[in-house]
Amino acid sequence: MKKKSTIVDIAARVGITPSAVSKALHGNTRISDDTRNAVLKAAQELGYQQNSMASALRTGRTGLIGILVPGIHYSFFSSAIKGAEEVLSDAGYSVMISQSKDSQEQEKKQLDGFVRANVEGVIASLGMETKQVGFYQEFSKDRPLVLFDRVFEDESISNIVIDDFQAAVKVVDHLAEMGYRRIAHLGGYSHILAFNKRMEGYKYGLVKHGLPVLDHFIFESSPDKDFAMAVMESLFNLPDPPDAVVAASDYLALGVLNFAKSRQIDVPGQLGIVGFSNEELTKHITPSLTTVDQFSEAMGQAAAELLLDQISCIHKGQEAVSQRRVFIPKLIVRDSTRRELHLANDE
Repeated sequence: MKKKSTIVDIAARVGITPSAVSKALHGNTRISDDTRNAVLKAAQELGYQQNSMASALRTGRTGLIGILVPGIHYSFFSSAIKGAEEVLSDAGYSVMISQSKDSQEQEKKQLDGFVRANVEGVIASLGMETKQVGFYQEFSKDRPLVLFDRVFEDESISNIVIDDFQAAVKVVDHLAEMGYRRIAHLGGYSHILAFNKRMEGYKYGLVKHGLPVLDHFIFESSPDKDFAMAVMESLFNLPDPPDAVVAASDYLALGVLNFAKSRQIDVPGQLGIVGFSNEELTKHITPSLTTVDQFSEAMGQAAAELLLDQISCIHKGQEAVSQRRVFIPKLIVRDSTRRELHLANDE
């Protein structure tokens, strides 16, 4: 096997030091044009191939971006990844995708893996169990970071969100218009900013319409269908069960729907159900599910654009300024809340 040429071989051919060869190959302006041309000619003649990994370690430009999400089985996150990957690929970057599986320990482990891979930046969405975010803040001191959907409040870190508060208000407005009066809430954990805002919007909407805010109608959980079914079982053992449920995710809403079917509760006549995210399944189940579209693909694209802006600033030696973008949510009304004589059109 032919021995690979090195910068030492080029140095011997040209008659300069290996250090000077390295500088010439990397465009150091202190190297004259004549010397640089001689080095490039010798490199071509010797069949020299630059070690891209070593070069990346020196320059910090690996062309790699990390994307960390709770799970790719959620169509919301897979769609966001698609949007981000298209933007990053067009810009010449490759993408590494990892899942936290909603575990804080796994989330930190995956972020550490990105550091070892020397990614140039990361796009991430918090796991459901993540309460301590110091490891994200430490990461952001060394590399660009953009959070989306599930974020935490830190003005130094860029993020992409929808207006979760207004989204929940829109949901309650719709349910009140449909004649629902006893509205329960199955939310995500309130330490996640998005779910906290949805909770606030839900309560605000109830007060706005003069509807009761009942503590025993309010629950927090991970997006677990079985948990939703158990909650509904307890609620329908009450003398006055809810006549509508706002679920902070489509998977919780699906659990509510499964319960209704098991008890032969008419949806939407006896029980209205609203989800969040506009997962692909929501338009195909029976009845189809009213939900909030979070524009997942556009959110991924925007996150990638913000990250590229930060990387560009760093390469230019400029300070990268954090940015925040807020999408206006869209309520998609389907059969799970459309009572008779209301709303003839779907979307």
